[in-house]
Amino acid sequence: MTSFQDLQLKPELLKSLQELQFTTPTPIQASAIPLLLQGQDVAGQAETGSGKTAAFGLPLLHRLNPGLQQVQALVLVPTRELAVQVRQELKQLGKHIESLKVSAFYGGHAFSQERASLAHPPQVLVGTPGRLTDHLNRRTLNLSFAKQLILDEADKLLEMGFEEEVDQVVAALPRSRQTILFSATIPEGVKQLIASSLQNPQFVKATATTIPDQVKLVGIKVEHTQRQEAVLSLLQSIAAAGTVVFVTTRADADELTDLLQAQGLVARALHGGMEQPDRDKAMTLFRNGTTQVLVATDIAARGLDIAALRHIIHYELPIDAAAYLHRSGRTGRAGKSGTVYTLVTPRDEQKLREWDLLQMDEWLKTDALQKDAAKKSGSETAAFATIHISGGRKDKLSPKDIVGALLAETNLKSTEIGKIEVQDRQSFVAVPAAAVHTAIDSLGNGKIKGRRFKVSLIR
Repeated sequence: MTSFQDLQLKPELLKSLQELQFTTPTPIQASAIPLLLQGQDVAGQAETGSGKTAAFGLPLLHRLNPGLQQVQALVLVPTRELAVQVRQELKQLGKHIESLKVSAFYGGHAFSQERASLAHPPQVLVGTPGRLTDHLNRRTLNLSFAKQLILDEADKLLEMGFEEEVDQVVAALPRSRQTILFSATIPEGVKQLIASSLQNPQFVKATATTIPDQVKLVGIKVEHTQRQEAVLSLLQSIAAAGTVVFVTTRADADELTDLLQAQGLVARALHGGMEQPDRDKAMTLFRNGTTQVLVATDIAARGLDIAALRHIIHYELPIDAAAYLHRSGRTGRAGKSGTVYTLVTPRDEQKLREWDLLQMDEWLKTDALQKDAAKKSGSETAAFATIHISGGRKDKLSPKDIVGALLAETNLKSTEIGKIEVQDRQSFVAVPAAAVHTAIDSLGNGKIKGRRFKVSLIR
């Protein structure tokens, strides 16, 4: 298979692929899509960034009946962040399919809204195990029409303790169905899940988990007590925007974020101890460039697929080599370059040697970093600020409407407007920081698509 044209997909899907400039399938897509189009069960070893969402999403959308308003395909994912991301990608791939509805159900989202939306069920439902079993227990979700089940990031589903919920969801589905499983690793628990849930599965595997060739690996030898000073000097010596710093605990994430903020860097934490709206805000501001540095626990390593991500910093090593590679693979996507920095204490050096990952493209010394940091005249400031608008898809707003209002009400040019995210009941738009207050006043006093909305600055 050399191109998507060879697959005889629906014209609507080929049109979306062309608009997204997807021409050549990734290895996992080339392996999985023909099997899935034949209706076979497939178990695939692939991680986020390998193109697995399109690998299962294109056959899923191709085989749907858009005229049947029932849940026909269920995608089970471990986290809310991944649920939102998968829904968005499926919506992009299927945007030319008439009457297609793709929904995401997850904890932290209003249950009443989800229940109300099931009056007109989506053909594709992406959900987390806890929320889906909640619907099943309350008998608000009918899965009797589901013909496809996708277990995405199966290793993470089991690692997070969702085995009982997964079993309950699987038991609620028709026996006659196609089941697809993707997992970054295949431990014993995943093997058992494959055996119990898939019928005569075909096994496919992307290239083994590796760091992309275009990523530069840089090591920095430090003592344990020097790590904060080293990461601060590093961030002050590089263009910090688009950086994720990985730590292992929530306390470290909060402490390091406070330190970076005190030194003038625009940083935010991301970890499982945060309320869901705060996690969503952190991701939104990082995606659109308002936040320079995201200090994250490994909750962010799964499903973190952000175009703006340029640097990874391992402040602390994770528990194993697979997690290290998974973190590092968040940058250098789609042929873009990236840099992975690893702070290496004497204990870390031994661990990397055992993992056969001690080889770096370059080693930096902490005193050199400090000199580079000292040469910078002041901290880098964020290029964008983010505006919140109290209206979204349910109010019939689109990115074009927001751009149109900004162009009409301000002196901004279209090229100056940053990333726009339109959610169900709210929207976010990034604008140059220097123009944010003017933009807020203009939008707040004007109208978007003939209506007034509350407009405010996200802090």
